Amino acid sequence: MDYDTVQVDTDNNIATITLNRPGRLNSFSLSLGQDLYKVLQKVGTDPHIHVVLIKGAGKAFCGGGDVKEMHVASNKSQYLKDLTKAIHHCILEIRHMEKPVIAVVHGAAMGAGLSFMLACDLIVATKETRFNTAFINMGLAPGCGTYFITRLVGYHRACELVLMAKEFSTDEALGMGIINYVTERDNLDSVVGKLVQRFLQLPPLAVGMAKTLLNESLSNNLLSHLEQESCMAALSAGTHDFTEAVQAFVEKRPPRFTGT
Repeated sequence: MDYDTVQVDTDNNIATITLNRPGRLNSFSLSLGQDLYKVLQKVGTDPHIHVVLIKGAGKAFCGGGDVKEMHVASNKSQYLKDLTKAIHHCILEIRHMEKPVIAVVHGAAMGAGLSFMLACDLIVATKETRFNTAFINMGLAPGCGTYFITRLVGYHRACELVLMAKEFSTDEALGMGIINYVTERDNLDSVVGKLVQRFLQLPPLAVGMAKTLLNESLSNNLLSHLEQESCMAALSAGTHDFTEAVQAFVEKRPPRFTGT
């Protein structure tokens, strides 16, 4: 299926999703949010996809919400509600799919683009990338992102970034634990490629269960989370990949995982 605002490429168990509105810095329009949600649903349920990459075409990862669409909207409150809901659906899809999602970021990640980036599991950014929560600069309360930023950097630092719309660099983002890796633009594909290859060597079912547990830990109490860990461990012990890993350990050879 073709999409107007998103490009999808699949190869060797990898899905690469490209936000494709380069003339608008890949800013979120309603159509981009809707297209992206459909794409994420599709790759999230595809058993042949083990790793998902999300990147932006042109000069930036994502410049935020489309201000021109906001300007022409006859009912701006309704438009913002619809737009944030569309982005929320994408965020939930990323968090709920049982496969790693890597944000490949360059240029800028602003406003809703930053919030969307934070929903991904790993983030690789080029050195020149700039970040900003940005909503306050537009006279808007944040429509998304406050859930993640507070948990990542703590309340007081989150207030600085959100309430003051403070722009920050990749080095600052790395220091605050917001992103995982910083690299030169020319080396971006190499860094991402190494991460992808590592995931392709791992048992995808166990990776998916581990991602689920990490997400559930954000809301579970200790007792319920320990019980969920126990159930997930037992479930994974019934897979072929677990049997293969044990056999490979005994035979002193690398395991050959099949995702079953």
